[in-house]
Amino acid sequence: MSYPQRSWDDGDVEVLGKRLWAGGVATAIVAAGIAIVGVLIISNVFELGIQTAERSGALVDNAMTIIPVCAVIAALAGTALLHLLLLTTPRPATFFSAIVLLVLVVLLLQVFLARGGIIDHIATAVLYAAIGLAIISMLSGVSRTAVRPVSAGGWGGRQYDGRYDQRYGSYEQPRDPYAGPYGQDERTTRYDPRGQQGGRWG
Repeated sequence: MSYPQRSWDDGDVEVLGKRLWAGGVATAIVAAGIAIVGVLIISNVFELGIQTAERSGALVDNAMTIIPVCAVIAALAGTALLHLLLLTTPRPATFFSAIVLLVLVVLLLQVFLARGGIIDHIATAVLYAAIGLAIISMLSGVSRTAVRPVSAGGWGGRQYDGRYDQRYGSYEQPRDPYAGPYGQDERTTRYDPRGQQGGRWG
């Protein structure tokens, strides 16, 4: 059964948990792939180190394993946050994007405030930003297909107020332009010059 596409900020929807978490797992796989490619480019092509977000500015040991694992954890944590916001908040898209962006900004600031070379800072920040923005964009796309309008008892258990018809079109059949005020087809109505049935000529 197909459902009308609605923004997940529009109001009363039902969250499809299996579809949401399937998209979250796929997002985690893509984020891990971005992390692996980024580590290969930074370490082997540019021969730079990937720094931790600690004040010491130490380089990440075994980055090829740790960075992808952290990307997977971040994607799954973002999916859990998104699921919670979809169930509890009136505008989950706005809150989700704001929270994740704030976390990403804090992480990038910690990278630049740590000790170390500026080139290492820039390379590490670009990698973290690429992973974070990919998670935000993909989960935002997943969320739009992981909800559907609530059908039982109207929208969210309330009486139907016409919002669907106003935004997505009505299911009402078009009115016959030849029909009279009472739904009768005037083309088949026989004209009687005597006026009302049973009347006499004046």
